[in-house]
Amino acid sequence: MKAGFFVETEIYVVSHKRILLPNNDLYYPIQVGPKNERFPGFLQDDQGQNIANKNLHYCELTAQYWAWKNRQAQIQGIVHYRRFFANHFGKNKVIKNQSFDQIITNHFINQLLTNHQMILPPTSHFFERNLWAHYRFQHQLVGLSTTKRIIQQEFPTYWPAFEQVMFHQRQAHMYNMLITYHKIFNNYSRWLFSVLEKVEKQVDISNFSAYEQRIFGFLSEFLLNVWIKRNQIDFVEVPLILTEPRNYLTEACQFVARKCKLSSNNIKQRFVHF
Repeated sequence: MKAGFFVETEIYVVSHKRILLPNNDLYYPIQVGPKNERFPGFLQDDQGQNIANKNLHYCELTAQYWAWKNRQAQIQGIVHYRRFFANHFGKNKVIKNQSFDQIITNHFINQLLTNHQMILPPTSHFFERNLWAHYRFQHQLVGLSTTKRIIQQEFPTYWPAFEQVMFHQRQAHMYNMLITYHKIFNNYSRWLFSVLEKVEKQVDISNFSAYEQRIFGFLSEFLLNVWIKRNQIDFVEVPLILTEPRNYLTEACQFVARKCKLSSNNIKQRFVHF
């Protein structure tokens, strides 16, 4: 980019590894996680105001925090190294070759945000009776129960939205992906990190598995939905272009292993407190 050139729209591509990148000035790769080397051409989440040292627990949120604190584009977005918004409506697609030909362009973004406030992925639907049950089935519940208490006590105007989303919905916008106006990006980030900071002070994750220590990235996926409902954000859903196919067998095996470990821990906790 030319020095002093104002970029109206910036989409940050969050990655912890070297990746092929779109040849498009709209996209800004940002390197997150432990850095044995710095990737050429990447922004770095440990420069300026940052929480880069929390990446193992906050995941892609360290990039969001960095963008919130250090960038001023009129439109800002977060995507992943293997997940991009599509340049059309329809269904999610896995496109390994020439995938960048179908990712969202500045023209489509401007067209959508003329009539809406935010661009989000399609909702994910779950089998459990509500999102609370889904989280409990997947993760250590203490993180979400602490979040619930903090919302009730310190963010009471968000409690009705939290209750509706977590106890009466079976679907949510996941992945911590979005594109929106700078002001909305700021307002959401300010609220989100205020909540997570309070949760972090009250939850001891030292004995969590490496996967479960990504707690704040997991929580934020649900909190985005709470914030959207509370603030009545007018959003539009856009499908995703996936540049890597999902290995459903590996995911299923990992899920079963996590679930068995969580069940074992819950049994131990009940026994200890009996």
